[in-house]
Order: sequence, then C-alpha cells, then structure tokens
Amino acid sequence: MTNQPKILGECYKKFNLAHTSKSQNTIPDDIRFRNYIVLTPKEKANLPSNCSFTGGTIAHEVVQLMKCKNVTYKDAAKAVAKKIKYYQAIDEKDQIKFDYIVQNLESLSNNHIENINEVTKQGWQSELEYTYWADGIKTYFLAYVDLVGKTHFGDIKNVFGTLTKTKKGFSYSKRKCPQVPYHSDCLQISLYQKLLPKLKPFLTYASDSDRKIFTPENCVELRPESLQFYYEELILYQRCWEKKLELADGDIKVLALLCKPDFSEIRKNGFWWKGIDPDIIKRFRSHYE
Repeated sequence: MTNQPKILGECYKKFNLAHTSKSQNTIPDDIRFRNYIVLTPKEKANLPSNCSFTGGTIAHEVVQLMKCKNVTYKDAAKAVAKKIKYYQAIDEKDQIKFDYIVQNLESLSNNHIENINEVTKQGWQSELEYTYWADGIKTYFLAYVDLVGKTHFGDIKNVFGTLTKTKKGFSYSKRKCPQVPYHSDCLQISLYQKLLPKLKPFLTYASDSDRKIFTPENCVELRPESLQFYYEELILYQRCWEKKLELADGDIKVLALLCKPDFSEIRKNGFWWKGIDPDIIKRFRSHYE
C-alpha cells in the first residue's frame, strides 16, 4: 500500500491480536470474541471439529495433491487416510454424515478436477501464504490461497449433502451446486484479487453428483468492479471489529458487551457450540456477568 506504515495498531496489541482474515469477518461477533479473545490459541486449535469442516479439509488436500503433484486419486486418498481413520465425530449424526462424505470423496474430487481442467492449462501451487495491509485498517490480513498458477488463482468449495432423521434412521440427500457464488466466497476472492492482482480468479464448487466453476467470463460477481464492491464490504466488516476493540481499550468486559451473545444457541447446543467444553462455556458467560 502506498505510504502506509505497516505498524500494528494499539487496539489489536491490547488484546494480543496479531492479524485478521476473511474467515474472522464472516462469523458472528460473539463467536469471534470467544475464539480470539476468550480462548488461548491452543484452546482454539483444539476446538471440536465437525464432519463438514474435516471432510472439506480432506477434500481440499486430495484435489490439491491431484492437481499440484499430479498424483492419482488413489495415491491422494492414501495421503489423507489417517485423517479419515482418526476423525472424532461430535455425535452419531456427525459420524454418519462423515462416512457419507468419505464414501463419495472420489466423485467429488474428480468433479473439482474437471472444473479446474476448464481453466487454462498450467502448473499449480497450493496453500501459498500471503499478507495484505488494507488502507485504514491497523492490522494485516493473513490468507492461504488454495490454488495459484501462472495466469489464474482459485478456491475450492465443497457441496456436501444434507443428513435428515427419518423413521427408519438417517437419510442422506445430495445437493446441487449454487448457481451464483456464495457471498462469503466472493469476499474471499475479493481479498485474494488484491493479493494477486495480475491473475484471474475462479471458484470451483463440487458435490459428488454436480459441479460448477465460476470465472469472470461466466459470472458477474467475479468481475473486477464486483470484486471491488465485495472487498469494500470486507474492509467495512473489519473496521466495525476494529472500532469495538478501540472502544473496549483492552477491557475484555467492555468488549464482551459490544459482542451481544446468543445464549439461545448455547442452550440448544447449536452449530457454533456443539461439543464445546462446559468449562469454556462457563468462562465465556462469565464475561457477561
């Protein structure tokens, strides 16, 4: 950035926050408060996973190995075998859905490969790390890009089915890929475009039965003017968080009050709280007492 000092702002230092990311800006504020303020980095790293997150991570790795290392699906599957074997489900439903994801992993991976093959042929690198200092923000964005080539960069998005309980047990229904990219993914690509301004973006969505690739040629959301719009939204999200940090001035109790908690989600063991240690929940709630 032109004439911008790359100095971490005091509001971040007071809460021991070193950087930000797209993902931090697309979760509820109370969950961001829990994950990045209440918990230690080690506690956050040890939070329970779920089938979609772990399954998605495994699918990413398989696709990246197939494209970047030019290995077969069989060899890529061997590389992730331990992650599959030692996955710890949070409940019975989570385990059943994870099993479905694994059973259909080859079809999903091959659909991603077909998508990526539609992009100009080139060598690919995976999970390259980038940092970006945005104007008006007193910290930097940290990002890891799924695929980076000579002319394009891309992000891998998995579309898993839905598991529902029936009288006979659980039923797994397949899902179609979206017809337009999800908003959160557009925010992500908008940031990556700042990191890699000379490359063209793409988004590959795949399920085990459907696939869709978005590029600037077939998707208005990935064109430069649209990505600039999404980028400004992302920066606004971070500015809102930064203002909370400034107002709190290092006081965790004040910051808690600026991040309204959803206690109903805790009571019903909702998505963000499923499998969370009761001691963590107790500590989180203590900041609102």
